[in-house]
Amino acid sequence: MTLRRPSAALFAAAATVGLWLPAAPAPAAGGVPEHTVVAFLRDYQPSNKVSIKQGESIRFVDGDPTAGPGHSFTETVPEGVTPKFDSDIVPFGTFKDVPNISSLPAGTYSFHCRIHDVLKGTLTVG
Repeated sequence: MTLRRPSAALFAAAATVGLWLPAAPAPAAGGVPEHTVVAFLRDYQPSNKVSIKQGESIRFVDGDPTAGPGHSFTETVPEGVTPKFDSDIVPFGTFKDVPNISSLPAGTYSFHCRIHDVLKGTLTVG
């Protein structure tokens, strides 16, 4: 199998080890988010803490072929409260820039996957 893009190599490598973790910051240019959070195989999360600087943004990528309909990166809030950020469901092999991340005030926010309750963590905006 020939991998044509670095992102395909990243998906293949991560799928081998089964990770869900933040990737290194990408340079900010032309509306590209500074950070990429990638969802990988199943319910394993070696790191459930994501940190960004105030004003930065996040691109959520689903590289998990076993996730059924996909994953989400959604603020955890009480029922009836609208989350400050929500990627919506991102199907395998696709990505979405998470709305409203760059406008979050400094603080710590809980997040989860709307489909897989065990996928959760904290986003720290500093």
